[in-house]
Amino acid sequence: MRLLINEPPLQVLPSLATAIGPNKAIVLQILHQELMSNPVTIEGKHWFRSSYENWKKKFPFWSEKTIRRIFRELEKEELVISTMKFNSCKLDKTKWYTVNYEKLQEVLRISKDNSNFTQGGQSEEA
Repeated sequence: MRLLINEPPLQVLPSLATAIGPNKAIVLQILHQELMSNPVTIEGKHWFRSSYENWKKKFPFWSEKTIRRIFRELEKEELVISTMKFNSCKLDKTKWYTVNYEKLQEVLRISKDNSNFTQGGQSEEA
């Protein structure tokens, strides 16, 4: 009986899920994979172009509304940069996405520092 792992699994690091939340970690991981496997380099960065309809195919377990919310949160936190300025037609509302790896490193460092603080049980001042 093949109930588990009969299709490509979603993988995410627990430290990333702890730092930014599991839903955002899943989206960020898939975006990173797309950037690595299908890169389009513009202005010195790898970009991936996708519509919400296409994202829905990658995340069939979420509604389009949930996917939009997750991307808005990632953009607000500056972990994902998106734009439509690379579209050749002004009427094309498809977005281009890239990961802000510098911001991600900062968030992970802060999360690790906070984790070390809470796991130690006491602050240095105590």
